[in-house]
Amino acid sequence: MRKCMKKGMAAITAAMMAAAALTGCSVGSKETEKASESVKEEAKTETGAKSEDENVTLRFSWWGSDSRHQALLSVIEAYERKNPNVKIEAEYQGYDGYYEKIMTTLSSNTAPDIIQLSKEWLPDIQGAKHYLADLSTLPIDLTTLKDRLLEIAGTYNGEPNLFPCTVGGAVVYVNTDFAEKYGVDITKEYTWDEIKQLGASIHAQDEDVYLMTADADMLSRLVIQPYLTQKTGTPLINEETYAPYFTEQDATEAFQNVMELYETNTIEPFGDAAAFAGQIDQNNKWINGQIGMIIDYTGSAPKYMSSMETLDVMAIPVTADAKCSGVPYSGDRGFAINDNSAHKEEAAKFVDFLMNDPEAIALCKTDVGYCPTKPSDDILIEMGVVSEIQKKGVDISEKDSYTNNMISGNTDLEVIRRDIVQEVIYGDITPEEAGKSLMEQYQEILNELKGE
Repeated sequence: MRKCMKKGMAAITAAMMAAAALTGCSVGSKETEKASESVKEEAKTETGAKSEDENVTLRFSWWGSDSRHQALLSVIEAYERKNPNVKIEAEYQGYDGYYEKIMTTLSSNTAPDIIQLSKEWLPDIQGAKHYLADLSTLPIDLTTLKDRLLEIAGTYNGEPNLFPCTVGGAVVYVNTDFAEKYGVDITKEYTWDEIKQLGASIHAQDEDVYLMTADADMLSRLVIQPYLTQKTGTPLINEETYAPYFTEQDATEAFQNVMELYETNTIEPFGDAAAFAGQIDQNNKWINGQIGMIIDYTGSAPKYMSSMETLDVMAIPVTADAKCSGVPYSGDRGFAINDNSAHKEEAAKFVDFLMNDPEAIALCKTDVGYCPTKPSDDILIEMGVVSEIQKKGVDISEKDSYTNNMISGNTDLEVIRRDIVQEVIYGDITPEEAGKSLMEQYQEILNELKGE
């Protein structure tokens, strides 16, 4: 049985150090107290003076699709035009391997100054060491964020470390031509059993056609996790007791559901989908109309709109006895500042420009995320940029949703789910064995997190 180690930092660092070939950044002094408002104003003034005299180079790291890359590169160019003394080096890639790279660079003091992070990584990062700056001490306007978004999506241990760059949940992206051809009712909230019946029927009509596709990460985050939360109506883990809310039987059923999705040919063979891991919108069968549905986050709408002209959204499938939709409505990612950066104030000024400046909002549109601030809503609606599909997706994802907690998004727990679901798919273990293994490995990690 695979043994997962907590304090994800130490384990990943040991494994990844040889691969870290990234440029280092100088280490600044660590702040031990929150600055007062007067000190913050002085810092802003001081930073302004420096920005006129000093040449500053900042490194900015993110993951995403081509549309996100182009949007952020445009913002960097706009900022550099306004601040000719500032050079921003872009470091971007797909999602696969990004977490490991960032964890390695943080632990080796070679991390970028500005980092895109998932909110669920905050306990791994800040729980190991104070790697991320307290945004409330820096020149960033946090008051523009929508109500409660900073609290539920960017705060760890009472300290704001992440400026959320999106708000929403998860939906099913649907090819409407496919839906019409094969009788998929996009207004219906399907159960998982109904989806499997529909998928089997569609594949029986054409052996090259599948209702759905997913890679390993999507199966873990968008099939297994929602299934478990639908059963309980809660996050996966009780953050006070460090105990799972779900039972071993619930976990067995979740893995059984995945196995049946493959047995009924509802979902494309795993090996075929794996070729498009992290870029499932580029799957040839999806583009060619041979796959009808993909479950993903509402923030991913731009890439699906780019890959599919006939697109709509619908609610994700649920268990027959669902207590909630299984969708955590929140902001799943955002931008943080390396607390060891030698240029934290300048980095903060860039993040403030990126998230709050009307020019940057107009450049990013929704390619970086869906309207996390009040001004972004107003600007993009007036521009006609916000699409009906995106608005509809966010509205659907909010219905019957739940508020997740950070321990439930612990990366070690997610890796366990991802590894086990692959064992089930390949037939190495049964769903019953998978349920038992998940509970045992979860308990091991949760005991370590709890300090036992």
